[in-house]
Order: sequence, then C-alpha cells, then structure tokens
Amino acid sequence: MISFNFDFSPLTREFKNYWSRAWDTPFKHKFIELELHTTESLIGFNFLWTTRRDHAGLDLQLSLFGLCAHFNFYDNRHWDVVTGCWAR
Repeated sequence: MISFNFDFSPLTREFKNYWSRAWDTPFKHKFIELELHTTESLIGFNFLWTTRRDHAGLDLQLSLFGLCAHFNFYDNRHWDVVTGCWAR
C-alpha cells in the first residue's frame, strides 16, 4: 500500500453527493468510479494505491473549498488472506 494525503478541515458541512458515476473497463474485474460531493476540507489531497486486499486499486481525492472530486480505479473482487489469492 502507498498512501499520502494532506487535509485542512476547518469546515462543518452536511454530506451531499452531487454526482456519481461508475463504468466497467475492458480489463477483467476492473471498474472506474467518479464522484463529486461535499466535504469538510478547505483544501485537501488524498492518494491511495493498494494491492492484495478487497477492492484494491487507485483512489484519488482532491478537495477545495468544501467540494471533493473523487476518482477510483479498483478491482471488484475480495482478497482471501488465508489462501493469499482472490476469493472465488
């Protein structure tokens, strides 16, 4: 897992999802999601890259003035820690 983020959150806002969309890709078990919603962040950035876990993939969030754009490219399978492979 690789993760880094920056967040300055002085705002208090009720969560509201303005837009959300998901697409399948030509890659087996891979999907893309885009979302625009409110956040408590005045400014923020989040990068997360995961492997060998449930819904592994790339997750990016950019927050500015209480709005967040969220991009997620992920595997829709679940990881089985006992067998060390994707669950069937």
